[in-house]
Amino acid sequence: MRKIAIGITLLLTFVGGAVAQEVLLPLYGNSVVERLAKRHRTRAKSVQQPLTLPFFDDFSNYSGYPDSNRWADNQAFVNADYAVFPPTVGVATLDAIDACGELHRGIGLSPVPGDTLTSLPIRLDSLFSPYARALTAADSIYFSFYFQPGGGYGNMWERVGVAPEAGDSLILEFFNSVSVSWDKVWSTDGFSLDSLHASEGGFFRYVAIPIVQDVYLKSGFKFRFRNYVSINNVTKPGLSGNCDMWNIDYVYLDYSRTHAPTFRDIAFVNKATSMLKQYTAMPTRQFRNSCLKDSLQNTITNLYSQQLVSRYEYKIYDGNNRVIGSYTGGSENVPAYLPNHRYQTAAVHARPPLNDTLPAMTNPRNVFRIVHVVTEGYTGDNHPQNDTVVFEQVFDNYFAYDDGVPENGYGITTNNSRCSLGYRFSLSATDTLTAIDMYFNRTYNNGNSGIPFYICVWSDNGGTPGSVLYKAASYAFPRFDSLNQYCRYPLERPLVVSGTIYIGFEQHSTNYINLGFDRSNNTANNIYYFTSGSWQQSYLSGSLMMRPYFGQQAVVGLQSAEKESVAVKLRPNPCKNVLFLDYNDDARLLSAETAIYNMYGKCCKCQQIEKQMDVSDLPAGVYVMRIVSANGQVLANEKFIVTK
Repeated sequence: MRKIAIGITLLLTFVGGAVAQEVLLPLYGNSVVERLAKRHRTRAKSVQQPLTLPFFDDFSNYSGYPDSNRWADNQAFVNADYAVFPPTVGVATLDAIDACGELHRGIGLSPVPGDTLTSLPIRLDSLFSPYARALTAADSIYFSFYFQPGGGYGNMWERVGVAPEAGDSLILEFFNSVSVSWDKVWSTDGFSLDSLHASEGGFFRYVAIPIVQDVYLKSGFKFRFRNYVSINNVTKPGLSGNCDMWNIDYVYLDYSRTHAPTFRDIAFVNKATSMLKQYTAMPTRQFRNSCLKDSLQNTITNLYSQQLVSRYEYKIYDGNNRVIGSYTGGSENVPAYLPNHRYQTAAVHARPPLNDTLPAMTNPRNVFRIVHVVTEGYTGDNHPQNDTVVFEQVFDNYFAYDDGVPENGYGITTNNSRCSLGYRFSLSATDTLTAIDMYFNRTYNNGNSGIPFYICVWSDNGGTPGSVLYKAASYAFPRFDSLNQYCRYPLERPLVVSGTIYIGFEQHSTNYINLGFDRSNNTANNIYYFTSGSWQQSYLSGSLMMRPYFGQQAVVGLQSAEKESVAVKLRPNPCKNVLFLDYNDDARLLSAETAIYNMYGKCCKCQQIEKQMDVSDLPAGVYVMRIVSANGQVLANEKFIVTK
């Protein structure tokens, strides 16, 4: 796996003699895993009995770390974003990112071990149902799984991540309790998904391994997947990132099996999508029922060897878990996936209509859930966990095209020192733009952290960015907030906007800024970049991770303190020069940090916690002090006033 690989140049444009490039970059780290690591520090696991057959996981009903009831480590990343048409929704991705969301140490030009995915001990010596007896080689025990090299396929501008190359590899090992060692039983070198699809017509390869050796038929049998990764010799800041991914799915170990990939299982293949035509989320006051899609999209598979009958329905729930809409698609035949790689084509299941309207929303924030369920006939199949997918439809104070998970990094480079990026959004009503949230990927040695840019907003000019409505008076720089996925950039003054606007920035550097890029929703028709006198529309399939925020709440809102917060009193309040902090002894405060924000969300002062702080340099106004522990826990948010 080469998680650190050179960026993929996807487009060259020549304008007035200047060369402008849109560039997709691999990821240096995984922020989702990084946040998980902060919340789930390593804990001593209780001793548990070995698992019994069957062992099965298709990673369909959870995300993040592998399920600790089946797996012994947490280096793989369980997700529904990186794979192309998996056997069932969700995969475990192995790459060069460790359990803390950062690159494995020691990675270089030669392949080294990356991630592991290790099972808990399994009783492969005995059966316990329907009666206890010993397992033998005659019981036809098979271990099987599907795998896919990462990197996507087809056009370069539609790729997801970076493919493993020759020299990189994925291996499977069985634990040999006799020699107390791991035996390699299967492996593959790196290759592209294009070659797999060309040779087999599908997107995942099936592997089945019979287990007949006595050394494995023991009570402490284990297996593990490992990958070997390497990096390219990249010197340009911002181009080094995550690469060489392998996606693993449908891991199954049991007896009385054959080599054939025949599973009585009807399942969803992809995750649920937004109910909105354009956005994944939008402001409550901007929503109109005309924003809803006319129909939804499902990909449903039948992994059995012959046609089966399925039933499909969805229900829409409000924030109080009340059903406010539903649809039943009845019963339909689902063709077998193999040998022709077919999915459900009946429109009442694959393209169900969205006939419901949402009720009037009186709260600033509203969340609806649409729950899709598909089952075999009336009784269901062997693996019900992959029969349900859910989408949470958020209405708050922001627009979003992305789903919050970056698969790549986006950048513009030019031989000019200035370029601009504009992202189109359409408003139903006049509103007040107060902030822009952006997600910047960390790069090797934080090479993109010093790239300056001005926050900008443009009007619409016949489908491209027009006149400048707003340009910040001072530079901003990429930030990487360890507490939140996005970093907020408040506007220096509120901006009243209507109709179509473009948010973005004017970049003052030829380097790669590495903005988060989500592949799940293609909004290339709304992405524009500017160099040497003209705006160009993007060719890259995906969505920028950049969101406009509206209203005063967007700039004063701070992350809520955790339930186990600490009591902090600020005095005097109001104050002029010195602010005192009164709090009880708490170990979490020893290395805590205090950050003071003004009412526009700008961080005005940040330092290690002390019993008193000098605030004489702050202008008169209302402020919020946020106290954060060393492991990222928000301990307190306290408001105070400065007078002069």
